[in-house]
Amino acid sequence: MLLPWQHTIFQQLQQCRRENRLPHAILLSGPAGIGKQALAEAFALSLLCESPHTDGTACGACHACAMFHAGSHPDLHRIGPEDTSKNIRIDQIRALIETLSLRSHYGRHKVVILNPADAMNTAAANSLLKTLEEPPPDTILLLLSARPSRLPATIRSRCQTLHMATPHPEEAASWLKSQLEAGQETETLLALAGGAPLTALQLAEDERLASRKQMLSDWLQLANGEGDPVRLASNWVKPDAALPITWIYGWLTDMIRLRASQTTRLNNPDAKATLQKLAEELDLQRIYGMLDRVQDAMRLLDSQVNPQMILEGILLYWRNLPRTAKNN
Repeated sequence: MLLPWQHTIFQQLQQCRRENRLPHAILLSGPAGIGKQALAEAFALSLLCESPHTDGTACGACHACAMFHAGSHPDLHRIGPEDTSKNIRIDQIRALIETLSLRSHYGRHKVVILNPADAMNTAAANSLLKTLEEPPPDTILLLLSARPSRLPATIRSRCQTLHMATPHPEEAASWLKSQLEAGQETETLLALAGGAPLTALQLAEDERLASRKQMLSDWLQLANGEGDPVRLASNWVKPDAALPITWIYGWLTDMIRLRASQTTRLNNPDAKATLQKLAEELDLQRIYGMLDRVQDAMRLLDSQVNPQMILEGILLYWRNLPRTAKNN
């Protein structure tokens, strides 16, 4: 189902289709949480539908639509990491290539949704190159990525890139409000999600806001010389070490803004008073130094370094920062 902010780009794709200018490989890029998968699914369905509407949207009633929604359409192929793996492996791409060499079951398109495309390991990406260079007839490959720079240049150069921007704040807020129960903090959720509506909705649904509030309380205790960084790291690392590090990054950037008296566009508007207090206790240069350390930690999360050790390093550094602020 198309999301409200996706209609323009969907119609651009349909215009290309009507004019026979549809590329065989499209790289949909854009931040996580804005609905790249939803757009890819809607476009794939429009290509497979037996009786699409005049605007290109699927009819929703034909046999192809029924198979699509049941997850059993033989001409639709969804490729992503399997089981607990973080990578798309070469055997998955080889199996896909073999399948695409066959004729379409229903005489229309064969559609591939590869998400996230940057999860392909080097061997998988190299295996896909020939298909991108010489695609089978009536085959459309949709590669989705929030981090397209991680894709090999050889892959990117063989795709037409369509960048999806974060929706306008008012549009995002209106949609999110329609999905939430009355009284939930739409503004805070969107700020924490960097304006990405689907990420904001996920935050609301899996109680991450409650865990964030506890983490911020722990963070404040560490600043006061209380608490055990090693124990906290052990607690924070599950289920996802990236999340607390993302929270910390947001706290620090807000502290920098607050030191500069910039009170708009905060990542954590509900924690303004706490972060203001912390910011005033620290030299601005030290906050920037802490931010650099957190950015290094974010890069390390994709390495073989133990994520708990990464968190321990951040929390120990934070607790030991001198709290004598210089008003500069």
